[in-house]
This record gives sequence, structure tokens and C-alpha cells, in this order.
Amino acid sequence: MRTLFFIVVLANVLTYGLGAGWFGLKPGESRLGAAVKTPTEFRPGAIEVGPIR
Repeated sequence: MRTLFFIVVLANVLTYGLGAGWFGLKPGESRLGAAVKTPTEFRPGAIEVGPIR
């Protein structure tokens, strides 16, 4: 049971470390999705804002 506890704690620390950037780049700084461009609204006035019908 003690071994299982240490394995779970180690897995949690490693998971946190990956997200915090302890082992390299943070997930948000990776270049994996660099080729995907976010959609851009070129005509913001085209969106009608008004009461819900």
C-alpha cells in the first residue's frame, strides 16, 4: 500500500511538473499547433447585437 501511495504521488508530481514547465516548455509555449490559425473577424459590425427574439 505504501508503494502504491508513492507511485501516485510521483505521478502527480510529474504531471504537475510537465504542466508547470519543469521539464522544458510549458504546454502553451509548444509549437505543435503553430500551423493552425485562429479565426479572425474582419467585419465586427456584421454581427447583429440586439434583444433575443
